[in-house]
Amino acid sequence: MNQIMLFFHVLGAIGMGFYLLLPFFLRRSVLEQRPILYVMYWMNFITQWVLVLQLFSGGHLYFNGNYSSLWITLVLITFTLIGAFGGMFGAYLRRYRKSPQKFPFHSWLRKVRVHAILTSICMFLIIVLMLFPYRF
Repeated sequence: MNQIMLFFHVLGAIGMGFYLLLPFFLRRSVLEQRPILYVMYWMNFITQWVLVLQLFSGGHLYFNGNYSSLWITLVLITFTLIGAFGGMFGAYLRRYRKSPQKFPFHSWLRKVRVHAILTSICMFLIIVLMLFPYRF
């Protein structure tokens, strides 16, 4: 059973790779096209559900392992931050997608970039924590 859960956990981590690539997709010329924003919104939506699946598969793996309390705390905080920043990114995409053509694009773009970069940083941190669980 552990091998199956580990398989799903790694598969989910690959699916969450969208968050690592996210800042590279946020060019002004790309974001001005609403069909691309629609695709990014749905990719974020799917990745948020993959994050929930990661919680369940990771919880199963956690209960079968022996990890330090520092590592557990860092993983929970980072995991929560990924969900929060990814959710805020999705909320800003949804708000822009449903907006009229006249929209304060510059302030919106800055907020979206900040949330995307913070999500990517947290995703990188969770990868480091998963690769080296016994160093903490």
